[in-house]
Amino acid sequence: MKIELMAYTYEREKKGDVKRLRRDGKIPGILYGHKEENKRIYVIEKEFKKVLDVLKKEFVSIDLKIGDRVYPSLIKSIQQNPIDGKILHVDFQHISKKEKIKATIPIHLVGEAPGVKKGGLLDQHLYELTVRCLPDYMPSHIDVDISKLDVGKTIHLKDLQIPNIEFELKPDTPIISILAPRVEKAAPQPAPGAGEVKEEAKEEKPKEEKPAKEAQKEK
Repeated sequence: MKIELMAYTYEREKKGDVKRLRRDGKIPGILYGHKEENKRIYVIEKEFKKVLDVLKKEFVSIDLKIGDRVYPSLIKSIQQNPIDGKILHVDFQHISKKEKIKATIPIHLVGEAPGVKKGGLLDQHLYELTVRCLPDYMPSHIDVDISKLDVGKTIHLKDLQIPNIEFELKPDTPIISILAPRVEKAAPQPAPGAGEVKEEAKEEKPKEEKPAKEAQKEK
């Protein structure tokens, strides 16, 4: 997916020029790469935030338009104020459509897994993948079809059939699995009669007879 973004060059003449740009709702930045001289540029903060909103969901390349020329670009870094999060500076890299680029692409799950309907647990190992390809083949996201995924089964990277791109991870890397549902063990039942107090019959001991006192002999 591509998005067009207007950018404007400027010459930094005074120390306060950058601060003045920020006060006016503009974000200073730089455009570099692909055998081009570095260009001091700025973009409109409101428009740039719209691009960031899209980037949170999927990968996009940017056609940075400066005057009459368009520069295919990627956002390489964003500097923000650590206190309020305000964007202070952005770096754009000019890319060539004939050279491969590397990017991190989000994973989108497609369909409903039969294993989940049977009570299985969805276990997603990866939420994004790093890929390498020519800019025109770079996908905005990667669809993973789980409509046939049953309990105990796993989709690996080698199961994805996406032409013209290279993955950095190994082919046997797991992406998503369906785990068997947990079976809770029933609490043990008390044995019959447990807890009842049995009274044992008490046998009375026979009374012991005291020995008769010997009669005192008369003198």
